[in-house]
Amino acid sequence: MKTTSINTVVKAYLLFALVATAAATAAYSATIPIPNHVIVIVEENHSYSEIYGSSSAPYINSLANSGALFTNSFAIEHPSEPNYLDLFSGSNQGVTDDSCPHSFTDANLRAQLLAVNLGFAGYSEDLPSIGATDCTFLAYARKHAPWVNWQGTGTNLIPPADNLPFANFPTNYTTLPTVSFVIPNLNDDMHDGTIAQGDTWLKNNLDAYIQWAKTNNSLLIVTFDEDDSTQNNQVLTFFCGPMVKTGTYPELINHYNVLRTLEDMFGLPYAGNAATATPITDCWVTGPDFSISDSPNSQTVTQGSGTNYTTTVTALNGFTGTTNLSVSGLPTGATGTFNPASLNGSGTSTLSVSTSSTTPAGTYTLTVTGTSGTLTHSTTVTLVVNSLNPPDFSISASPSSQTIQHGSSTSYTVTIGSVNGFAGTVNFSVSGLPNRSGGSFNPTSVAGSGSSILTVTTSHKTGVGTKVLTITGTSGSLTHSTNVTLVVQ
Repeated sequence: MKTTSINTVVKAYLLFALVATAAATAAYSATIPIPNHVIVIVEENHSYSEIYGSSSAPYINSLANSGALFTNSFAIEHPSEPNYLDLFSGSNQGVTDDSCPHSFTDANLRAQLLAVNLGFAGYSEDLPSIGATDCTFLAYARKHAPWVNWQGTGTNLIPPADNLPFANFPTNYTTLPTVSFVIPNLNDDMHDGTIAQGDTWLKNNLDAYIQWAKTNNSLLIVTFDEDDSTQNNQVLTFFCGPMVKTGTYPELINHYNVLRTLEDMFGLPYAGNAATATPITDCWVTGPDFSISDSPNSQTVTQGSGTNYTTTVTALNGFTGTTNLSVSGLPTGATGTFNPASLNGSGTSTLSVSTSSTTPAGTYTLTVTGTSGTLTHSTTVTLVVNSLNPPDFSISASPSSQTIQHGSSTSYTVTIGSVNGFAGTVNFSVSGLPNRSGGSFNPTSVAGSGSSILTVTTSHKTGVGTKVLTITGTSGSLTHSTNVTLVVQ
């Protein structure tokens, strides 16, 4: 009886523990949405303060400000490789440097997804081929692609087909697996390249997905592996997607919290230290709500003309309300109207922007806002207004003809005139000179308006005759020419 009682107590305790664990998991899952697709992008070796607010990273900052920005996010250690392993498997697997190669068999995010028939892919820029295990190739570094260390067959191991070059990243985003990691190469992840280079790469290569995700229940996670060891290892981390509540979130998080959040998102078991990490639950849309997006991101018009954007409102969590649309940031003399002016539930509206002949030329950020009761969401687009009469220059030369004896020299005065406020620099060149002669300008260029002297020098071996000289001025994409005659006797 005593043994039976003990067994009963033990069974009851275990049952209670299982129920409590299941309840806790359900509680977390109830507050974390389930996206159709998640892309995790890991950048390199810069602190939070080096990226957030940096004029060299306008695109990344626009994303961070449009999503959930975590202002107290930290890497776990140094150098790079252990942090990638932490994010992927909840442990650095005993690695404390950037060494390669390694082979592991512990639990990891890909194996967890595979166990429940969910997909995964790691896309690495410059990876030489599908399933490649090279430590380095061009600007690819395996230390930044942790899944390669589990590649093989067996428990917790990963199929080589999941280890892909970024060239294989699909353009049909519906074919993406459930979770994807995107790893730029060392030049484009800011490790060896500049912040501006990394920012531009992200915009050029992922913006189409990011815009698509807004209306397709998909999520973007951007984080940095570590700082550059000059500060306290605080890094920029943010989430973007229609299920994300825009704002700043001050809770302390690290790579384990991000991994735990992904695991709870899809009902997965916990790998390594993710088991004791707290999932991120406060940045998600939980009640009826909507998201708003616009396409295209940028339009260019000439003064006095107009253009259109498509505004899309997507209902979240059963939202059926009416969303009223407005636009701000229009330049002087421009108007913006929506058709229709409001949307019920999900739908699209055409934003028509018209400019006048007096609208100042320039680049403008327009903020498109949707409002439904207490709910307000915004998105931004760019409007570029070009001048109806763009800045330009004119070029002339005098005299129109010169006659000299071979072996002597002569000159022409080349004049640049500013048109419509042109203030650029015009560089000079001349063609059509006779053989065994030369031409030089003083000065070699003129800013705005001004003149230069073209001196033509001949030799005793210069052939006699009449030549048409073409004098060309070039400023950026603007090119104008004028002709003069040279008679050599």
